[in-house]
Amino acid sequence: MRTERKATTVLLVDDERAYRQAVSEVLNSQGYTVVQAGSAAEALQVLDIMTPELIMLDVMMPEVDGLTLLRQLSVEPRFLSVPIVMASAKAQAADRWSAWERGASAYLAKPFTFDEVTSLVDYLLTPADPAEGPAEVSLEAFQPTALM
Repeated sequence: MRTERKATTVLLVDDERAYRQAVSEVLNSQGYTVVQAGSAAEALQVLDIMTPELIMLDVMMPEVDGLTLLRQLSVEPRFLSVPIVMASAKAQAADRWSAWERGASAYLAKPFTFDEVTSLVDYLLTPADPAEGPAEVSLEAFQPTALM
């Protein structure tokens, strides 16, 4: 059983406004505070003034892509304990591997369901009770419903 989570902030970085808004609404409905950034440059400005509990990055963005930003963040000590989720329509094994090599905690293939994103964020941000052993993940959340 997972323990109760504390108030958490998610930084959502994606160049598509409608996508950011949809994901923000879903995460807000689950009690998360979402800060949005439309580019890597905006994300860096936000990160200059705060450290979120989780960062969700789009891979394909103009100017500076998500993998480049991931590489920058993964070497900064204050982000070493911050889970970073990559999200992209590029979902081949090589794409996922490239993200993991650069320090990603997880990879979401677009389109994904609202249940997939909330289950993943909950899993990454809810501390496990050490007395309970490893957390169990329900595969029910990964059934195709309400695709984005």
